[in-house]
Amino acid sequence: MPSGSIGSHRAFLGVSITLCVILSLTLYVGWTFYFFNTASRNSKIEKAQIAEKKAKELEKLGISLAKPHAAAPAPAPVILPKILAGGVDAAPAAVAPATTPAQQPSQQEAVNPAESSVQPLPLLETSDEVVQAVALLDQYWKTESWKDRIPLVANSERVARLMKDYYETQKASDPVPGDLVNKARYQIDGTEILYFSYASNRPTGTLEIAMLRGPQGKFLIDWESLTGYGEMSFQEFRNKRPASPVLMRSYVRLFEYYNYEFSNSSKYLCIKLISENGDNSLYAYCERGSQLARWIETDLAATGPAGFKGYTMLISFPPNAQSSQCVHLDKVLAQRWLNLQK
Repeated sequence: MPSGSIGSHRAFLGVSITLCVILSLTLYVGWTFYFFNTASRNSKIEKAQIAEKKAKELEKLGISLAKPHAAAPAPAPVILPKILAGGVDAAPAAVAPATTPAQQPSQQEAVNPAESSVQPLPLLETSDEVVQAVALLDQYWKTESWKDRIPLVANSERVARLMKDYYETQKASDPVPGDLVNKARYQIDGTEILYFSYASNRPTGTLEIAMLRGPQGKFLIDWESLTGYGEMSFQEFRNKRPASPVLMRSYVRLFEYYNYEFSNSSKYLCIKLISENGDNSLYAYCERGSQLARWIETDLAATGPAGFKGYTMLISFPPNAQSSQCVHLDKVLAQRWLNLQK
């Protein structure tokens, strides 16, 4: 065999061996990298699943693992919950300008509530006070006797009498909460509020709860706004037709129904009142052009045909009422079920 052929053969073998070595090293490094990444990814997935499971367990208690940045500013604009602002898709709340005593109408003169100062506050969901508030709510739902619930509610010395009336005289019951939907913290007219909302079969689709600080600094439930308490049930109010103003809480909307004593639509403004459970309704009227009518038209302008707000108000029947469904709207105490002016 010629020497040139032998040299070429050896060169070919050398190149082939070198390529084989490089290919083997490439495959080895590639497979090693692949298996390392797979193991790392599986480990991350496993850790994420454990963290997710832990988060879900805490969420059942209404606690989130997410920790807000300590220096984060309060969110803006403020869209207040229904129980606080009294509305569905309520407009951003405006802080009322400071007024002098001379500018404020007296309690006797005012037929509508003054503007509120509302400020959102940061909410640290894992703080002791929020965790305790969630535990207190859980205890409230598990407590069957209303008498045993008294220590869990704010202003208990005054509210105990209302609870007796609600549960024993009116034969009413608490709304049933669904899943926890939202939590927040506000300051309204200088009062700190913890807010919780649950899914519900109420007309608005939510059950909303405000909690106020009690004497020991612990947050307690504002029971009146939770239940939508009124001095009479809607049915009792319709049956007795009281001519003196009665405090009631209801969902309200602008409406067009004119009949009986209030058949003159050019004279009266009409709003529909719907009971807290949606089972009963009334129609309330005030004179167009009055201070109260102007305030209502402005306050309810953004609710639309299907929206609601929640008012705390005084209503009464006209003397010798012709029907059990048309009443005077005497005064709006609060444009929400939470009434801090007690």
